[in-house]
Amino acid sequence: NVDVDDEITTLVKFENGAVGSIEATRNAWGRNNYLTFEIHGDKGSIYFNYERRDELQVCFSDDPGDAKGFRTVYTGPAHPYGEGLWPIPALGIGYGETKIIEAYDFIKSIVDDTTVSPNFDDGYRIAVI
Repeated sequence: NVDVDDEITTLVKFENGAVGSIEATRNAWGRNNYLTFEIHGDKGSIYFNYERRDELQVCFSDDPGDAKGFRTVYTGPAHPYGEGLWPIPALGIGYGETKIIEAYDFIKSIVDDTTVSPNFDDGYRIAVI
């Protein structure tokens, strides 16, 4: 007997007029850690899939007609933390690298006496949604 929501769909409207949806399910066969987000705007779209963490799919509205569609951008040395973790593009980001970045940001915020993000306030606002 399951006593939690197994599927949800939520429609959201932001203060600036943007709209979106949040969907979640625990019932998707074949999905192991398929945490994704898509953002669509006037200038293009972006798509991220946690199962393929070293890839970002992007599409821009001003792309030439014969090149319209998503293309892959790989993590690498040009991206945040890239010089230390990904000396070549598409080397891959894994769970270990994610934890290294989180620990680095947390410790750096203590040393620099700054606020790390995300923080408890960010978590609270997400919980309110």
